[in-house]
Amino acid sequence: MEPQASVLAAAMASAAEEARRLAPFLNDLDGWDGSDCDTGSNAAATLAAMARALAALDPGAPLSTAVEACARTAVRQGVGHVGVLLGGVFASWGAVLADGARPTPLVVRRMLCARPAPGCRIDASPAVEEVLAGARAELAALGDTLPDVADIISLCSSQAQIGLVEATSEQTGRIDAGAAVLALVLACLDSATRADPAILESYAVMLADLAALGGGRAPSPAPPPAGRRFTVDIVMQGEDKDRAALASRLGALGARLSTVGHTDLFGLGEWRFHVDTSAPLAALPRTGRTLRFQVRDARPDEMIGIDELADEGITHRGVRLLERRPVRRVERATVIACTRAPGLVEELARAGAVVFLDPAPEDAPGLAVAAASSSTGVALIAPCDEASAALAARAASLLPAGPAQAPSVLSAPTSDDLGVLAVARACAPLFVPQPGGAAAGPAMASILRDQARGALARATTCTLPPAWEHSDLDAALAELERIGPTRVRLLLGSGDDGPYLVASLRQLLSAKDAARAVDLETWDGGQTGPTLLQGVA
Repeated sequence: MEPQASVLAAAMASAAEEARRLAPFLNDLDGWDGSDCDTGSNAAATLAAMARALAALDPGAPLSTAVEACARTAVRQGVGHVGVLLGGVFASWGAVLADGARPTPLVVRRMLCARPAPGCRIDASPAVEEVLAGARAELAALGDTLPDVADIISLCSSQAQIGLVEATSEQTGRIDAGAAVLALVLACLDSATRADPAILESYAVMLADLAALGGGRAPSPAPPPAGRRFTVDIVMQGEDKDRAALASRLGALGARLSTVGHTDLFGLGEWRFHVDTSAPLAALPRTGRTLRFQVRDARPDEMIGIDELADEGITHRGVRLLERRPVRRVERATVIACTRAPGLVEELARAGAVVFLDPAPEDAPGLAVAAASSSTGVALIAPCDEASAALAARAASLLPAGPAQAPSVLSAPTSDDLGVLAVARACAPLFVPQPGGAAAGPAMASILRDQARGALARATTCTLPPAWEHSDLDAALAELERIGPTRVRLLLGSGDDGPYLVASLRQLLSAKDAARAVDLETWDGGQTGPTLLQGVA
């Protein structure tokens, strides 16, 4: 019997649930060599988005429709390099199933052996390459006499797991997190095709056996390598030449990048780029239409606890997965910062916020995905203007129901970029009350509200007119003086003479009260809006 959309829907629902349960374990695997310990969380978020997209389809729809839905979901709602990897796999499958090709054994073999589709670029680890190459070689060796579809999928899945085993070092037990996710998706497809949950139990046993190699040694997280201090997610539309130009420029800059997307019959496409770079603004597309520009700090959260294996470990399907329970990663509050000032992007990301530059209506799904990543079910969005405040409300409406007694999304009472900065600095470094999880949601919501209000209560922001005079600057400082500021922040708009304004401001500040030192922070914001002054008590 040829598989339909219902089979892939069941597989991805299972994959999303398995990835959610295994996320702490997979994140831990991603903690080596300056990696950012997020592959498990990113895979869970990506697979959950795909599962939701498939749940909305007619179960009797063709398999090609379901595969295409997964590929398109990866563009708008995929997270991290692993999101691009999964999107690339489905895009390659979709290319084989295009034009209504029936999923016969021959077609399914071609599908599972497919190379990345045109326009896709996957920065895959050697382990991922080994998993894919081994599965393709095993299927190619079948020759012209093919078993049924279920047996082909089962063979591909088992060979992927063999490849994962062969790519794992016996000395260190360093399992590649991305390869583990890929093997998981294939195992779930195998399980759904055969309606056999025991296949997933076998996968868990294999994973646990691998984790035991090398004594189950924990990773040693380190700062990201030079040139990869931030992760940037870009969604863009345009012609293929626009995609190629961005990919070429990022490659020339030495950034690590993965991209996945699709092109229509008219030559117009939509692509997602995931970029590791130390200069986020250098990744901003110069051509085409940018639908999303999202930036995060790539530094992994600190570890707390004692580096020894917990006796209880983490179990799933009855298998001890050897997570180091006493050593926990700090769970930070989820704060999403909206800004119109390119010059604030890095500052906001360093504070720990997820940053959206120039958020547009198309960003609502991305905001929702970022909010859904919160371990407590609570996220704080800091809008910089009325448009982004409306966008925050839209994102909240796209989220599934959050934990009881805890709102899914809070909106900070911010209305300008410097207010967003104040809230981000106050809220993004906060730790989630332990033991964390949804139970900490109400407490986290209360803490975020209090901290955001407190940060804004200690700050006053003034706007300078486009053609300001010294009297305007003096009046603005007088307004700020009402709160007795110890710090003044200046965010320069694109139309201002920065050096002259900074020099004038320094002189006025020094002349106001020589006995009281006032720190001055300045940013070349580059926003089209006015220059902002903020006093902080």
